[in-house]
Amino acid sequence: MTIEATWLAASGASACDLRNETATWRADLDAPAGDPSLPNPHDLLDSALAACTTLTLQVYAKRKGYDLREVHVSVRHEEAPGTYKMIRTVRIDGELPPNVREDLLRVANKCPVHKSLSAQISIETTLTA
Repeated sequence: MTIEATWLAASGASACDLRNETATWRADLDAPAGDPSLPNPHDLLDSALAACTTLTLQVYAKRKGYDLREVHVSVRHEEAPGTYKMIRTVRIDGELPPNVREDLLRVANKCPVHKSLSAQISIETTLTA
């Protein structure tokens, strides 16, 4: 699936519109230059990991019949020259013995976005008129 981002100078705003084949959303710069109600690009990246972790745990627990009642995932990041460190905290609620909790942690670390972000990533860019 391809993500497209569009910005128009005539809009008078810094926000860009994003879309794929099935959904639309927006992103902006950090305040004060942008709209503080919209996520910035780093928020979008961090939210991809949080969402993928949450959804992966939900599906896995349902398939395994685990008594998982709630999943809460928070992701924050720290940046330094040449590094981007994501700090993820997973909280799960339910009647879950220690071995099931360990299994869920293992699965959280195998969600597709986690695997992608942990891999070597290359970006190929072309400029068109």
